[in-house]
Amino acid sequence: MSDKIEHQGVIESIADGHVRVSIMQVAACSECKAKALCTSSESKEKFIDVYGHYADRYRVGDSVKVCGSLTMGKRAVRYAFVWPTVMVLLVCFVLRGVLELSEALTLGAMLLIVVAYFAVGYLNRDRLSRDFAFWIE
Repeated sequence: MSDKIEHQGVIESIADGHVRVSIMQVAACSECKAKALCTSSESKEKFIDVYGHYADRYRVGDSVKVCGSLTMGKRAVRYAFVWPTVMVLLVCFVLRGVLELSEALTLGAMLLIVVAYFAVGYLNRDRLSRDFAFWIE
């Protein structure tokens, strides 16, 4: 089993120390032989920013393989899904179960927690972009 996540993509732009790669994200069923008859198959174009000095090796339009570590993917899932869910459930348990507040107040507090969590993540996006770095092979 590989310890990295790989995506094939095409270089869209190259700037000073920055490469923007376009990848086609496809649904899991996109390889199915019956996908022409199925309406659930879909694909979306995504962009990945790769930082590093690749300008001397690649040109716009080149096909490349963008890689990230598997642990980075697992950490991203924890940051995006696990921690917010745990926080919401904890707030719900404390406010509704222990303090016996109304449902409306509990729902408002849960919404506020989620907004605050992702706002802090947005404010720390520069640090997070360094933690979640991709490279080109």
